[in-house]
Amino acid sequence: MPKFLYTVMFILMLPTAILVYSLLELRPYNYFYIFLFLVNIFLFLSGVFSLIGYFIARKIFRKDGEPRTIYRTSLRVSSYIAFGIFVVLFLLGFKLVSWVNVILSVGFYLTLGYQLFFYGKRQG
Repeated sequence: MPKFLYTVMFILMLPTAILVYSLLELRPYNYFYIFLFLVNIFLFLSGVFSLIGYFIARKIFRKDGEPRTIYRTSLRVSSYIAFGIFVVLFLLGFKLVSWVNVILSVGFYLTLGYQLFFYGKRQG
């Protein structure tokens, strides 16, 4: 296992500890605590999904190449997925679920995905 993954796992312990603290101690009395919880969920999920994606890419799909490049690709995809979960929980947490907000959020999410994964790629 590359050495940078140990650093990633060590850094992932901070959002995990804050997430556990916020689940056990903080009550969602005001919007700041809800937003803090959602940011921690985003950081935690993107870190966990990126590690899982890296190990799936290396072990199951047998991707060869620079491990950092494979991890960065995995981090980009996992951050996109975690951002989608964040947006859904944000709308639910702040009671902003309406047809207009859902349509705008889905449009923004799909546009962001297009920008991240398809726009500017070479054809062929």
